[in-house]
Amino acid sequence: MKILKGNNSGFTFVEVVLVIAIFGILLGLSAMYYNSTQVRTDIHTQAANIVHYLRLSQSNAASGLNNQDHGIHFESGSYTTFKGSSYVQNDPNNFVMDLPTTMILNNINLNGGGSNIIFIKSTGETANYGTISLTSAQINKTIPITITEVGTINY
Repeated sequence: MKILKGNNSGFTFVEVVLVIAIFGILLGLSAMYYNSTQVRTDIHTQAANIVHYLRLSQSNAASGLNNQDHGIHFESGSYTTFKGSSYVQNDPNNFVMDLPTTMILNNINLNGGGSNIIFIKSTGETANYGTISLTSAQINKTIPITITEVGTINY
């Protein structure tokens, strides 16, 4: 009887562990990249949403909707649209938008201080012009939003 001694084909334990470790490292790196990409997308989306609501409030005031001023109140983790010449916290007509936990509103520098921008009915102008910043420390990015005296919004 003849015993064949040939190549033992297959992978060693060390080779299998090495391949699994490389896949694990690549998976971890791609997850980190995806997360920072998601936060980058979120901050640009949130900046566009804030500008949208600023422009909507300005437009509502300029058109004389409900014959009232319209405004936005800013806090570090949220912003609130409101009707009238001042912000009332528990008004049922307020519309509150919360920011994702990865970003905050800061550097709220408005003329006259405070954290409210109030657009005047019929003209859409504001005495509370200035700049606010949307910041994400996770990706080290800040987007400034500027509101002018005549009610235009730039970012």
